[in-house]
Amino acid sequence: MDFKLPELGEGVHEGELVTWRVKVGDIIKDDQPLCEIMTDKATIEIPSPFAGKVTQIHVKEGTVVKVGQAIISFDNGTGSATVTPTTTTSVATPAPAAPKQAPVAANVSAAPVPAPVRAPLPTVQVGGGLSVQAAPSTRRFAREAGVDLQRVSASGPGGRVLREDVERFLTGGGAYAGMANIGFPSATAHPTGGEERVPFKGLRKKIAEKMRISKDKAAHFTYVEEADATDLVKLRSQAKEMGAAQGIKVTYLPFIMKAMVAALKRYPILNSTLDETTGELVYKYYYNIGLSIQTDDGLTAPVVKNVEQKTILQLAAEIQDLVERARTKRLTMEDFKDGTITLTNAGSIGGLFATPIINFPEVAILGFNKIEKKPVVKTIGGQDRIVIRQWTLFSISLDHRIVDGAVGAEFMKAFIQIIETPSLLLMS
Repeated sequence: MDFKLPELGEGVHEGELVTWRVKVGDIIKDDQPLCEIMTDKATIEIPSPFAGKVTQIHVKEGTVVKVGQAIISFDNGTGSATVTPTTTTSVATPAPAAPKQAPVAANVSAAPVPAPVRAPLPTVQVGGGLSVQAAPSTRRFAREAGVDLQRVSASGPGGRVLREDVERFLTGGGAYAGMANIGFPSATAHPTGGEERVPFKGLRKKIAEKMRISKDKAAHFTYVEEADATDLVKLRSQAKEMGAAQGIKVTYLPFIMKAMVAALKRYPILNSTLDETTGELVYKYYYNIGLSIQTDDGLTAPVVKNVEQKTILQLAAEIQDLVERARTKRLTMEDFKDGTITLTNAGSIGGLFATPIINFPEVAILGFNKIEKKPVVKTIGGQDRIVIRQWTLFSISLDHRIVDGAVGAEFMKAFIQIIETPSLLLMS
């Protein structure tokens, strides 16, 4: 019996088979995960609609497959047949929620596609700088079992932790013996000399495709401006206490998003796209801000929708949810629809500023950088004085085909005014 790739969503006709979760000879159960398919929008876990024995796998990992294409054969003891689910209502199988983590949106470019990638294998950073390599399914199994992967002895190639290693640990036979040397990665994980070749596929390949399209299509230019964020830091500190009482982690991002909306309403061309088929500029009077999030497997940019309609705490809660689901690979295709502009945050990593790559076909991406104390000159009582202020830089990359430099500069001027006087948000 052949199983054909089901519908993956409206307008999605193909996807890359990133990871097989079964192999020939496996006895599988109904609704057991078969594989992970990555589309332009999201990674979808495909469950089995049958129980039986896997007899043949028709598609290799890293191959692009079309909807309706046979990907696996099995024997369920009832004779030959073909199985083709017609909807994706049971396709996306969420992973169990992980413990809450701080929402860190990082890196300097955006590609709205989350996906687990087996090669190169995801690397989990643990205390002391030691890295643990494990496939997404293994990490998920360990998380469900409450096992810290750094405590598990690895038996896979290149120091990879396998599912069997986790199972062995659970039975008391796989405790990691090298914790005394936790500050030093295993020498066998990255041997000196030689080369290693891994398939260029999955999220990394999709990011490369998106970046190339953006660079080929959009005429990039970046404008950088500095800002006194002292009042923003104070306001965020107050909101952080309010959020903590409700179990919500409040970062600077909700405030920045609200400031973006206020400035975009004055300069709507930054919230537009170019329809090259009709030769029309499409102005969008809804504000759906993509948030660039760094995960173990790469960069992804889910969308916070209708920012203009939400409070700071509502936005903070939504950002927290998106980050958690991005890191546990539970984002859906709906999370990536209808973005109008993107926000990327490299401030938690460091550096002065970056020149982010536009999330095409959007025409702008705003970069938020680190906030730090600096001595600056302020005029107080008619005299110049050196005072300590919370200082930051913002960078915005724009499509020069659509946005003139002067317009980009005026947008930043309006945006910075709100950042420096966040009480103005009450007026918008």
